[in-house]
Parts: sequence; C-alpha cells; structure tokens
Amino acid sequence: MRKIIGLCCAVFCVFAGFGAEIHAERIVAQVLENVAKIKAADPQAVPMAFWDFDGTIIKGDVSEGLEKDGRQLFKGLIERTIGAGLNSVYPPEGGWERYRDKDYPRLNEIGRWIAWPFNAQMYHGQSAAALDAFCEAECERVYRKWYFSSSMKILRTLEKAGVENYVVSASPEIFVRNAAKTLGIPRERCRGLRVGIDGGMMTTRVIHPLPIGEGKVETMREVVLARPHGVAVAAFGNSYSTDGAFLRYVATQPALPGGAKGTAMMINGGKSVPGYTEFFITVDQDEVEGETRPQ
Repeated sequence: MRKIIGLCCAVFCVFAGFGAEIHAERIVAQVLENVAKIKAADPQAVPMAFWDFDGTIIKGDVSEGLEKDGRQLFKGLIERTIGAGLNSVYPPEGGWERYRDKDYPRLNEIGRWIAWPFNAQMYHGQSAAALDAFCEAECERVYRKWYFSSSMKILRTLEKAGVENYVVSASPEIFVRNAAKTLGIPRERCRGLRVGIDGGMMTTRVIHPLPIGEGKVETMREVVLARPHGVAVAAFGNSYSTDGAFLRYVATQPALPGGAKGTAMMINGGKSVPGYTEFFITVDQDEVEGETRPQ
C-alpha cells in the first residue's frame, strides 16, 4: 500500500515531462488515491481499469482506419485482411470497396446489432492462428504508432502500480486481442466482439454478450466477477452511445471498499449528454505515440 500511496504522491513529478495533455496526471492521481483506500480496507482487492479501444486508446478505428481532411492516415484491419486474402466473404481485388460502399452501409441501416457482428462473422472458415499472426504484426508495425500518448501514459502507470488494465471493445476480438502485446497487457485481458472457433477455424457463431452499449457493462461485470476480490476502479471511453453505460456504471457503483469511488473519463466525446456527463471527467486529447505519416 505504501508503494501505491507513494506513486500517487509522486505522480506530478512522474508526468512533469509528458507535454501539454496534463489531464493524465490528474486521472492517475485520482485512481491511485482510491486504490489506496480500497487496499487499506481489503488487502486482497484486485483493482481493475477498463478501456474502450477505438478512439480511446487508438486515434481512429482499428477496424475501419483513420481519415483526416479526405486523406487516409492508416488503413483498418478489415481492409488489410481483405487485401491479404484472409477474409471469407470479400476477395482481395475490389472486396474492400464492396464492403465499404455497398454491404456495410446497408447492414448499418438495418442496425448495428446486425452490422457489427458481421465484422467478425465474415472471417468464418479462416484460420484463427493465421489471423492472429497477421493482426499482431500489423498492430506492431502500424497501429501502436497511433495510440494516444495520454491514454498510454495512464494505462502504463496504472499497470505499474498494480492496477490491471482490460480492453472491452466492439471491434472483433480477433483484432483487439492482438493489440495486447503493444499495450503491455496479457491477451486474455482484451475482449471484443467474439465468434466461436472450432478446430482452429473461425465460425459465424456469435458469443454473447455483445460488447456494445449495455453489453459492455455485462462484459465488464463478467470479467470482474471472474476474479476473486476484483474491483472496477476506472473506465475510459470516447462515445456516449457505445461507452456511456459502462463508464456510468463504474462511476456510480455502490460504495467500494474504504469509501472509494470509481473514476470515469470520456475522451473526445463531443457534446455532453445529460444523465452522463455529471459523472465523468471529460477531456480532449490528440497527441499520439509515433509518426503521423500514411500507413
């Protein structure tokens, strides 16, 4: 516990050289102060922080990529896997354009509960091991450069202080679990939209809960309850519609050990939404960890 308190007290020194986005030091100090209270009341407690991925850890979207002012800054893993011949629905030649311009917009009109699972289902019959290898290599080569500096500073500092970081994303789990190495956390701490794997091959069988909206709350609760003495101490997201529910849950939990409270941070969330923002710390951030050239 002394180590945690010491880290909390020293956090302003630790972040002194981290640049303009000084909200990172405030967040870490607040979380570690509450972790110290929790540990004092329950020495066996396992503090846990939960992160959305797209727009929260990575600038842009690991599935769809990132464009700015009509210029593509990086391609998403859907486009990259199609181009690599690792998609069962779309061929390398012209497949991405058909998905982007015709099929996915039509599915989205029906509803995200159809469209988003399709992003994982369209790999049915593909080798999970081959997809893992490809996606992990791309996360190392491209996507880690686009991680928000402030998000990674918070994540790394909390991890060093004994807070376990978890990712809960609506992107396919085959994508986000392969970002684990670049995040410095175990693969099993990354949860996304899952489909079954039979005999090492991807299937179309969607596994619930879907980590969308209230489904993120269910997913997070599954993770916490599976860990003896698990406590959700922080949550980070960027969208009121997809992340608001699980951020609010963490911020408004019944009294935690030691009278601690959960911390919830909304990143680049835009216009505030009544019923949510009073519980959140809202911040804007833009700095990324690597080079900002087209990928």
